[in-house]
Parts: sequence; structure tokens; C-alpha cells
Amino acid sequence: MKYQPGRHNNFIWLLTALVALLFTGSLFAQLELRGAERLVNLSLMLTVIIAVWAMHEIRGGWVHPRNIVPAIVIAIMITDSVIESDVLALAQLFFMFSFFAATIYLAWRQVMFTGQITPNAIYGAVCIYILIGLLFGFAFLIVEYFFPGSMNGLESGPWQRNLDDLIYYSMITLTTVGYGDITPATPLTRFLAYMESGIGIFYTTILVASLIGMRLSAQQPQNPG
Repeated sequence: MKYQPGRHNNFIWLLTALVALLFTGSLFAQLELRGAERLVNLSLMLTVIIAVWAMHEIRGGWVHPRNIVPAIVIAIMITDSVIESDVLALAQLFFMFSFFAATIYLAWRQVMFTGQITPNAIYGAVCIYILIGLLFGFAFLIVEYFFPGSMNGLESGPWQRNLDDLIYYSMITLTTVGYGDITPATPLTRFLAYMESGIGIFYTTILVASLIGMRLSAQQPQNPG
């Protein structure tokens, strides 16, 4: 019998995949490996596969309309690893952005509308936070692709080369830390930066309030009848 993650443990798998993606991206950048672009594509493909496997409904199976975007992402990444193309690179950016947005939506529905506080729900809340950072990281990459020089502190080259730097920038912006080593240089990237920092603040506020509300509701005795 094939193993299938359920609503009680699916987010631990997704969280593991996301943390592995962040770590491997940092490791590839640290080691400056030859062919790092293909390794980045491979790590992204594995993350997409694990995310789809962890988030899809058992009854829906793999043949489902919402799996079309992940399938396209994987196909484009495989093709781009063989044939380097600016069109394929741009397509990867847009489809990865769409994939992370869709995953945030699915995770939000499972975390915020269950009415229960479980370890899986906590893992899901952490996943959403990381996914927001990844979503904005790809948004910065898209702007940088169309308007080179939109971010100070980046190297020129394929977008995979700047992925780790912009995910790093996105995460510290989401947490409103901001070290200043990478900074937005154009109106569009500045817009994304302050929108992300605002979302980071509101997300943690809404999350804490929702978890407290669910906890209090669970502790209230049920009225008979």
C-alpha cells in the first residue's frame, strides 16, 4: 500500500522540503559549484514534487487541474537544463511564482479553517511564512529580469545565480530586519519591499490571534442541546 500524507502530517513533509531548498541553495552559493544553475533547478524540481505530493487530496489523485502548473514547471526546468533559453528562464520565474502563490492558498485553507490547533497546523503556519518569503523572492527576480539593476548588491548572470541572494533579502525583509547589504534601487522593488514587510507583520499578528482564538474555542465547554 502506497504511503500518502494526510491532514495530520502533510505539512512536516512540506516544511522539510522548504528548509532543504533554502539550505541547498545557500550551500551551492557558498561552494560556487560548476553547473550550479542546474543544481538549483534540480532542488526546485524536488521541492515542487514533494509539495504536490504533500498537498494534493487523496481522492483527487495526481491527475487534477491544480497539478498542471507544477507539471509545467518541472517540464520547463528539465528543458532549460538541456537547452538554455531566455524565454524558458522567464517562464520558470513566472510559473514558480504562480506555484508558490497556489501553495500558499492551499496551505492557508488547511491551517486557518480547520478550527483545531495541532502540530501539523503549526508546521503549516511556518510553511506559509517561508512560502511568502519565496514568493516575494521570485517577484524580485522577475522585476530584476525585466529591469536589470533594480536591486543593489547582485551579480550579473542567470537568475539561478541570484536566487539565494534574493531569497535571503526577501526573508530578512519579511521579518523586517534589513541588514542593508542588498537594497531595492527602483520604485517597483521598493514597492515589493514595503508590501512584503507589511504582510510579514500582519501575518504574524493574524496567525497569533487566530491560534489563540481557536485555543479558547476548544477550551470552552459545549452547551448541551
